[in-house]
Amino acid sequence: MRTVVLSDLHLGNGQGYDIFAGAEALPAFLETLAHVPTRVVLNGDSVDFLMNDDPLGLEVARAVEQARALVAAPPTAAVLEALGRVLAAEGEVVIRLGNHDVELALAEVQAVFRCALRQPWRVARRLVFQRGDVPWVLEEGGTRVLLAHGEQHDPWNEVDHARLPGPGAPEGVVASGYRYSAGSLLVKQLLNPLKRRYGMRFLDLLMPDFQGALLAALAVNPAAVKLVFQRSSLHMGWHLLRRSVSALAFELEDSELELGLAQRVAGAGLTLEEQQALAELCGVGQVHFVEAEPALERAQQKLLRCALEFYARGHRCIAGDASERCFDLAPRRGEWDEACRLARTYRAGVVLLGHTHAARWRQDEGLLYANTGTWTWLMRLPAPEAPASVWADFLQELQRNPALVPEHQRLARLEQRFTAVVLGPHAQGGAEVSLVEWRPSGGLWALASTQVPPQQAGQCLAARG
Repeated sequence: MRTVVLSDLHLGNGQGYDIFAGAEALPAFLETLAHVPTRVVLNGDSVDFLMNDDPLGLEVARAVEQARALVAAPPTAAVLEALGRVLAAEGEVVIRLGNHDVELALAEVQAVFRCALRQPWRVARRLVFQRGDVPWVLEEGGTRVLLAHGEQHDPWNEVDHARLPGPGAPEGVVASGYRYSAGSLLVKQLLNPLKRRYGMRFLDLLMPDFQGALLAALAVNPAAVKLVFQRSSLHMGWHLLRRSVSALAFELEDSELELGLAQRVAGAGLTLEEQQALAELCGVGQVHFVEAEPALERAQQKLLRCALEFYARGHRCIAGDASERCFDLAPRRGEWDEACRLARTYRAGVVLLGHTHAARWRQDEGLLYANTGTWTWLMRLPAPEAPASVWADFLQELQRNPALVPEHQRLARLEQRFTAVVLGPHAQGGAEVSLVEWRPSGGLWALASTQVPPQQAGQCLAARG
């Protein structure tokens, strides 16, 4: 049986926050898998329980209500029904939890999704949910293949599995004791209000780099960020952010309160004049709608470039014809180091992750690392080396069109890249692994493919960067 691994679908509820881009493409892709028994693995953030206006807190009744809203949304319903047909064709479907869908750990929520498959109970009951607290290691042709969502090495988004209730949870764990990650807090209390009240849809496309998303919002509309921050329970973070841009010392007893925001602002390299211009706009008291003086404009441009650095490296595009795209599959050093660590710890020859929304591929030193990418919308950015004038134009466009209305897009255009990993035993031994892209107009394309040889019994890879 071949295995197809996807991640970061972020299926939504149709209530204004949706970023899933494969409403037609994903059911069509899954339909091609229903003709031959196939194992489909959704490797985290399959659905998104954070994209709503509900309070952030794990309650069973609220989670069930959110699940019903998700499965009722036509794009989500179509994907789930397609997964049901994969199961009906004697395939397998495994859904592993990520940091945006921890509610899937609850048995009551799982029941909602099984019903949404639109299959008889004997078929629907074969849908498997995995908590994701430890990596899942498969064996294909004698090769150990490790699957994990990838948030475990991200301290801002790490899931507290020890306090997460549901089947397989530690004894005595209850929903009221669960605590969401810092990233989830910022999504709910800061980014969602900015999207809802100020139309900043572009923030969703920068996930999971929530710190970069907030800095991008600060660049586009500092006054809006100030208002939303002060109305949230994270106002301490605002004070630190404000003081960091005004070059004042500020000590915190609890370092976790800073959420990494001050370091990101510092990384923008603002001059003292630019810091003062931004601090004046973001000062204590009434919001000042000052004229866009040169120092403030430069500060906003620098903040935007700093904020989008992670995204630009993750989804690098070639400027030019919109139909001509080039994506950099080479992982960053930190990604590769984490893949090597997992390979050593779990004696794996293949490591498959998600979470970053950036498809990746590297084979080196006895290890194949791949990231399955995302099925959300992607935003085209200026080239990282573009001159300041191009970034100034990009900033002005986001200020005029923060909701990314298509007819007003020129630089900040939306794109899509539907990627997955396909693996199975190779005829000559070991595993055959491919990073593929589903193109609605042309079917399945292999971006990279290789044979990973079988491992010797007891072999522990010494993969190095």
